Amino acid sequence: MIVYTVDNYPEYWIQIKCSLASTYNVRIKGERVENLERSIIHYQDILDVDDQEDFLEKSPQIKAMIYLDLGSIYLYKVKDEKGENIERSIAYSQSALEFLTHEYFPEEWAKIQGSLGNAYSQRIKGDQAENEEQAIIHYQSALKVFSSEDFPEEWIKTQSNMGNTYSKRIKGKKLDNLEHAISCYNNALSICTYEAYPEEWMRIQYCLGNVYEHRMKGDKEENIEQSIIFYQAILDIYTTDTSVENWGASAQIGLGGAYSDRIKENKDDNIEKAIAYYESALIYYTSEAFPEKWVTIQHNLGITYWERKKGEKANNIEQAISYYQAALTVYTRSSFPQNNVVTLFGQGLAYKKLSQFQLAYNVFSDAILTIEMLRSEIVSGDETKQKLAEEWNKVYLNIIEVCIELAATQPDYYTKAIEYAERSKARNLVELIANRDLQPKGVSQTIVDQLSRLRREIDAEQRRLDNQRATRNSDLNTGERSLTLTTSPATIDRAHLNQLQQQLSDLITHEITPIDPEFALTQEVKPIPYPEIQTLTSTNTAILEWYILNDKFLTFIITPQSPTPKVYQSSPEDFAALTAWSDRYLTDYRQEDKTPWRDNLASRLQELAKILHIEEILKKIPTQCDRLILIPHRFLHLFPLHALSINSSQTLLDLFPQGVSYAPSCQLLQLVKTRDRPELSHLFALANPTKDRYLLELQSANIHQGFQSGSLWIRDNANKQIIDKQISLANCAHFGCHGEFKPNSPLESFLKLANNDRLTLLEILNLNLNQCRLVTLSACETGLTESSTTDEYIGLPFGFLLAGSSSMVSSLWKVDQLASTLLMMRFYENLKTLSTIPALNEAQQWLRNLTSEQLEILLEDLKPQIEQVFQQLPLKERTRYVQAPLKGSLNRKPLPFAAPHYWAAFTAIGV
Repeated sequence: MIVYTVDNYPEYWIQIKCSLASTYNVRIKGERVENLERSIIHYQDILDVDDQEDFLEKSPQIKAMIYLDLGSIYLYKVKDEKGENIERSIAYSQSALEFLTHEYFPEEWAKIQGSLGNAYSQRIKGDQAENEEQAIIHYQSALKVFSSEDFPEEWIKTQSNMGNTYSKRIKGKKLDNLEHAISCYNNALSICTYEAYPEEWMRIQYCLGNVYEHRMKGDKEENIEQSIIFYQAILDIYTTDTSVENWGASAQIGLGGAYSDRIKENKDDNIEKAIAYYESALIYYTSEAFPEKWVTIQHNLGITYWERKKGEKANNIEQAISYYQAALTVYTRSSFPQNNVVTLFGQGLAYKKLSQFQLAYNVFSDAILTIEMLRSEIVSGDETKQKLAEEWNKVYLNIIEVCIELAATQPDYYTKAIEYAERSKARNLVELIANRDLQPKGVSQTIVDQLSRLRREIDAEQRRLDNQRATRNSDLNTGERSLTLTTSPATIDRAHLNQLQQQLSDLITHEITPIDPEFALTQEVKPIPYPEIQTLTSTNTAILEWYILNDKFLTFIITPQSPTPKVYQSSPEDFAALTAWSDRYLTDYRQEDKTPWRDNLASRLQELAKILHIEEILKKIPTQCDRLILIPHRFLHLFPLHALSINSSQTLLDLFPQGVSYAPSCQLLQLVKTRDRPELSHLFALANPTKDRYLLELQSANIHQGFQSGSLWIRDNANKQIIDKQISLANCAHFGCHGEFKPNSPLESFLKLANNDRLTLLEILNLNLNQCRLVTLSACETGLTESSTTDEYIGLPFGFLLAGSSSMVSSLWKVDQLASTLLMMRFYENLKTLSTIPALNEAQQWLRNLTSEQLEILLEDLKPQIEQVFQQLPLKERTRYVQAPLKGSLNRKPLPFAAPHYWAAFTAIGV
């Protein structure tokens, strides 16, 4: 008997080993997990020997074929770390490509491309969006060889896999991605029949059903009907072929969702059909055998019974609650936090509908604990984060509404309402910034390294868990009517992620916060209790904090004398009037011709004061309060509330001698009040970097003269490099430049600097302003903040506050150059004897009441400075930037700057 060993018959030994490895790879009998492990062992034996003696050097294709198989095997390997397995799959596949080129081995080359496409589609490491793009490139490469005629099976699978990748793609428009996915699936179905490829056919039918149910292009009604057709096609075979029982049950889940969303036919009948399909699926998907499917159905039945019209409404809602409760036995905070939030939210709404407000409060508060635990756990891109932020914001809105209902008999719930309003803002901030390149200030490099390591490990672990979900649901076969995926409790172990997050929390709490307290606000949700909020009022200060709900707005009135906040609730009519007012204001402001906006501003501020019931609210503020802090919400941040008209001659500004200021939130206000900053002695100023606002140079030069020391950088010298070098020394930073706010990606908002440089909000957050008492943004729209998905104040001023400054002054609109220059000069002159807020308020009142005669005298006094700044300009440019504005101002008699668009743009934020 001949024994083939590596020593006496190396070539035969290799052939036998390869055959054994290949056989185990496709073996049906036995455990799939173990078969793959044995296949790897046989291949690895060959490679280990080859590494020592290199006897495969003359046949590199053999090694390449081994790499090709290993690339595929490691992609589906269950043992060991999934992320590392995928990395090894990619490495082996790429090694195989060194030998199996497209020119000489087209079929093998195409198989490697398909394997790499699958690997990158499932990859955990690296950027997910980039991985998806790489997967698509590899699939497209494979299709250069895998034609439908010559390689039908490979062509079908590649088209289907590429469709799956497009359906979850992050880059590009969601609408276009779904259309690409549909095109890929339809390509596959052009030759993929149930008789020839049953498994792939059913998978594609289900994917198409899912995609059409959520399709954005075309008529929604017809899309849902098409979705039903695809699901029904599986069900038609299910009734005649019991071997596809699991696909039939999955199709029933899909049909349940489609009929719940169906527009055609009678809505009540559709809901009844949806319930019937879900209940039919439960016959197969039991809690013992298929817990992941069972819990999905429980969750969806809860939603469907909530929508049900037949039968007693109260009974339907009670039934919905029971289904939600059943789902929560699996969707726990520790195992499935995202699903936990969605299910708790549905249950809370059900209790609220039954007016069981205490139970609703308990459920919503549980959901919020989960949301705040999740922090920035969603790793599937900013678009998904924004969608989930919008979804989760509903939980905060509803718990605040419930608190107001409970406060009718239990006034302490008014305090809980404002506390949750503050938590909502803190949560939005954390979701925006966490896991970004924001570093704590003043801590040792060792701590920074620990922070970076934990961030990387948490990111990798989140991707691993996401990959587990995606692997089990690679056919999109979840059937859940929410933004999240679900998977089996037996396969998801969040213990390591929870441990890493606790380590991160401990590091922030014990090592970073004592040195850099601002950093903690960007990483963790830290609730602020009402007693701490009340301390912000001191003895003579009142706070008005707004919160906009679904059909009304609330005004919280916080004074030193009240143990709980007083709350003004608007009517639905006032809410409608407010949203209409906002739309008109913003529509006019966004026009190229600002004349209608300017002409209507004064009357509109009178109208807004009535809508907000300001006079009624002011009656609830004690007369000894001579300072007012405004904390707007959502779009209210865009408007000059300090300029609201109280009567024909007074504004809100006039009623509070110590000033009217703003704050993003009570929590951030509390933080800046604790800062001990030096007096204003050293100035850092830059002006006119874009060379189109020469009066900003005059303004900055005048301001510079009032400081003991400092630096002024203009035009080309007003660049990012000088900011990095100089700003950390400043007690006051003055920016005479343009700003631009990006509502859908706030961290990309920026100040425009010289040489087309941009100082983004994320870069501002990383500045060290621990010596800075005041930052002034004296230009256009530097204070704007607006977002379609969150309610937090996230604009450029907010960035400077978090970077360390105690006070901010910024503008809400494109300011008049001369008016803003005079206002800033007066403001900085006031700072010699007044603090920031009364200094700005006095400057605004001064400008508003400045007469034409006083202006003429003032301009004569400034003439030497004006000449010095503009002496280098041609006469034409002087006329454009100086003479025309001056002449126009002097012609407006008797008060050139009385209109609010001249003086009300600037707001003081902080302390």
